[in-house]
Amino acid sequence: MAPDRGEPALERLVPPEKDASVADDDPPLGAPAPAADPKIQALISPSSQPAATRPALPADPGRAGADFKIGFEARQRDDLLTARTRLNHAFRAGLPADQAKQARELLADLAERTIFSRAIITDDPLVDQYVVRSGDALVKIAKRFRISEDFLAKTNRITNKNFIREGRRLKVVNGPFHAAINKSDHLMHVYLQDVYVRTYRVALGANGSTPTGRWKVANHQENPGWTNPQTGKRWHANDPKNPIGEYWIGIEGIEGDAIGQFGYGIHGTIEPETIGQDVSMGCVRLAPDDIAAVYRLLLPGESLVTVSD
Repeated sequence: MAPDRGEPALERLVPPEKDASVADDDPPLGAPAPAADPKIQALISPSSQPAATRPALPADPGRAGADFKIGFEARQRDDLLTARTRLNHAFRAGLPADQAKQARELLADLAERTIFSRAIITDDPLVDQYVVRSGDALVKIAKRFRISEDFLAKTNRITNKNFIREGRRLKVVNGPFHAAINKSDHLMHVYLQDVYVRTYRVALGANGSTPTGRWKVANHQENPGWTNPQTGKRWHANDPKNPIGEYWIGIEGIEGDAIGQFGYGIHGTIEPETIGQDVSMGCVRLAPDDIAAVYRLLLPGESLVTVSD
């Protein structure tokens, strides 16, 4: 392993002490909840289960509002972990549309600071520090933490994935990432375990042809060739006119209307103006920069994608 030159330092952050204004009888985190109405569909679920795959917490506006208030105040005093936990719980429990949008924006900002940055906050269950050992390879480290090699490299600003210095300290994230796609608003919400991190706008299948249900990420391909299944026309890798762009994330249906379905994928497009519309043959399209980011997050064999109406 060759030495890395000019490697960026990890930043250790210590969360502030709990604000005395937060009462002891605030709604406890992780308290058992009654069984959810099956009609209520989740965006995320407890961390022991994949995100976006199980019923949401029962709608509880009072609990959600209390968590939102605590999370918002924690964010103001820079208590990032409390803010992230409380706002995420509020988002799950059901907020009015305007507060849900605000919670999502705050959570996305918190994700940038706690997950996608170089900073590590003490006692953050989603991230850790890893010291490279003799015989390590980036791909092996990434697999151990259920994240992609590309994501690990980008987070740690590693330009050559084939060489990492023994003793180097890496920021690692405890994966996997998952996604939930809402057909009604053409949005893909991405989660790390059960914690919301980002949203991307998508295009979907014409005439509702993107099947709902649960999918598993089956494969990845960068710079793919593609054959139109309807016409047989082929585009080779490196063809700038290839309609599916630079990245392909293959998905296979495992539950709901998606079960048994294959040949579908999440991919880019050379027509970014179509994002937000129902225009594809059933696949999920993302704008070029967005598919590049999602490609680093969703991991074959680990990530799940849930599509709902």
